[in-house]
Amino acid sequence: MGIPTERAFILKLVKTGFLVIVWICIGLCLEITGPTLIDLKERLGVNYESVATAVEGRSAGFFIGSAAGGLLVDKLGRYSNLILAISLDGMAAFTASLPWMTSTELLFFISLFCGTCEGVINIAGQKLIINMWQENSASPLHLLHGGFGIGSFIIPLISNPFLAVKADEDQNTTTVTSTSAPMTTAKSYLKESRIEYAYAIAAVIVVVVSVVFYIYHCNGVRKNAQGVANASKTENEDGKLDDGKPKALSFRQMFNPATCANGRVFYGVQIFFLVFLFFFQAVGGERIAGKFIRSYAIEYLDFSQDDAIYLNTVFWIAFTCGRIGAFVAAHWVPIRILIMIETGGCLASGIALVFLGTRSHLALWVIMPIFGVFIAPLFPSGISWANFHIDVTGIAITIFLLGGSVGGIAYMKVMGFLFDNYGPKTFLYTLLAYGIAVFLLSTIMNLVGAQHGSRFEANKKRKEIDISELGNQVVYAEKF
Repeated sequence: MGIPTERAFILKLVKTGFLVIVWICIGLCLEITGPTLIDLKERLGVNYESVATAVEGRSAGFFIGSAAGGLLVDKLGRYSNLILAISLDGMAAFTASLPWMTSTELLFFISLFCGTCEGVINIAGQKLIINMWQENSASPLHLLHGGFGIGSFIIPLISNPFLAVKADEDQNTTTVTSTSAPMTTAKSYLKESRIEYAYAIAAVIVVVVSVVFYIYHCNGVRKNAQGVANASKTENEDGKLDDGKPKALSFRQMFNPATCANGRVFYGVQIFFLVFLFFFQAVGGERIAGKFIRSYAIEYLDFSQDDAIYLNTVFWIAFTCGRIGAFVAAHWVPIRILIMIETGGCLASGIALVFLGTRSHLALWVIMPIFGVFIAPLFPSGISWANFHIDVTGIAITIFLLGGSVGGIAYMKVMGFLFDNYGPKTFLYTLLAYGIAVFLLSTIMNLVGAQHGSRFEANKKRKEIDISELGNQVVYAEKF
């Protein structure tokens, strides 16, 4: 391995590491509403359905951000680092302002803007990873999304000191209200809610990380100005053998499924539709698992506030382990088999939760982390599976994330309604339904994908045929 290639490989590793940190930031900002959901509900004086719908304005924003991000990345790919940095700062600002909202309408719109930034970050970051690693992107994508799990299990620990602590009914306490947004219901508290500090801490971390990508952008501008990028056709830090500037697609190419499927329109439509449905389920189930586990533990199994937070944290630790484990497994296990193992585990865990998760604390402590291990890799596995079969462009990622966005909104809305009207136990039934759905979808996806197999093998065979034909032409020309 030559020096330029070694240097390019190191640059890839470093940049991948910083992108993992970006996903840690997404975990901090996205999952902070889980441990603080009860405090938000009490501050606003609303029920679970209302507050769940309000915070899932983030999914509606994710829908908008994914659409905008796909267009930006495909047309302005050279500015991906700048797009990422600006979006991180926007996400930080909106996250910090969330606990100060005084109505569910305001909470919804701030969540929507925050989700818009997250959507753009997802598109830009994942496209950078795919460009850097190409056919070897399955493991880096799992590692990237492992950062989300790390942020998600850190944020309950950051939030816990600032959560309100309710007094027991038989205790003599004075009613305490939050200084930032008054409680609308008269309840006794041993400690007032100060969740705005937890949101501020998360926002500051995100702003610090954004500085790195401003530096990446400025460094790229400086290199282009000096003509370094055009000096030779060597492999750059994004893993391309060109001048470092991503090729811009026309609008017709961007929205044509045949662009991603080597000219096969119907096959491209099939893959897009199935992966859209897969992300609808995968993201929706992930959202309710992270958001409602603490509420279920407290409302149905009478967990203490601290124990519920620790259960939430353990779930996200298991979630992170699942993504890191999939990162390792993806080196040896084909993505088609890996996705079946993951969805099969979700189905088995969902069945176990329904039969055992209502009976004891111990069952929930054991089964919920197992569920987290299997649910965790579904998001990156969906991207990796699609990348195995088609060329994943910015618009392709947009379509997949739109499925996740719609799924997040639908699952949270339905879960909030069921939780309020039919009791906390419906949380487990919803997770079982989710397990059935993702297992069936992954089976259908593999059956459809088997029609054409790996796009990388197809490209390799096509090149071999082209070389063979060229060789025949040369021989023919020499004879005559």
